[in-house]
Amino acid sequence: MKIFPFKYKKVADDLHVRVSNHFFYSDFGVRDASEVRHYGRRYICEETPGTGFIEHESESHSYHEFVRKHMSVQRPKYKNLLLEKEPDYSRELQRANELMRTTDDPRKRELMECYTNALTVGRLEEDIQRMIRGVKDKMGHHHNKYMVSIISHYKHKISQLERDMTSVEYHVKNHCSAETYAAYEAMSEAFSKMVMRCRRVWHHNESVSGHFAQVFFDMGIFDFIRADGFLPLMRDSLGNRYYFLPDVLIAARSSVDFDIIPLKTLTIVCQETAIEETTELLSSRIGDAACMMLIPELSLTFYFNHAHVVVDFVQAVNELKKTL
Repeated sequence: MKIFPFKYKKVADDLHVRVSNHFFYSDFGVRDASEVRHYGRRYICEETPGTGFIEHESESHSYHEFVRKHMSVQRPKYKNLLLEKEPDYSRELQRANELMRTTDDPRKRELMECYTNALTVGRLEEDIQRMIRGVKDKMGHHHNKYMVSIISHYKHKISQLERDMTSVEYHVKNHCSAETYAAYEAMSEAFSKMVMRCRRVWHHNESVSGHFAQVFFDMGIFDFIRADGFLPLMRDSLGNRYYFLPDVLIAARSSVDFDIIPLKTLTIVCQETAIEETTELLSSRIGDAACMMLIPELSLTFYFNHAHVVVDFVQAVNELKKTL
């Protein structure tokens, strides 16, 4: 348990700085520096290192509130540090190792092996980032060549760790055929267009009659699993997240509590909402629903305010399943 918000640490000869014990948020291991310029959107870390989403452009006020809520959690608070509510590489490494010891699922074990290796590299990088921050705070606004050289030295170490991270992560491209990956990229593109077009998405909780809750879809990352354009991410109103890989759907309750469901065993159906249904059942609750998407095997039902992009996504999933 971390009791103090900082510690004094030697970072070079004759130089000790105050280093924060708070988690250092970054997109290390999520994307390369060049990708930051390409996508231009923020990476939002959710709960644990290597799990989060890329903020997408939206005119939705509720989505902006959703993003702001996640960003507000990242502000350093001593109470969160003391109660272990901040992300923590060491704690997450223990949880991942425990799952790897207890699971008999070979695919989970494979994912956790990559995840633990990524966490080990990420822990080193985070420690260096906090030391760099400590040196910058000590230097302040006064230029100091010695301190600048120390910062450059540590940044070079981070560049080396970036290569190490790339080599240990689970890359979806290396675990499927070229045909399947091409279909997966097409599906991911269709999903991204659906996310951008559908300003409003609702999850129908079938266990509660008439319960519709607004949810948000994004392109995300789970446990440092790498894809060229990130993983299609759906959320329900119960706190579950669903990540599409080329051959499976990961239904995650947390970073170490998830199910791996073969994609070809799932049925994804899209149908336009009838006018009378919209008027009589949905209008008072969710307004302008144009279509619904069902995944019966998971008891999932989503409503959208646009139809054709959802139809395109479902068709892209079906094309992907044909390659499996």
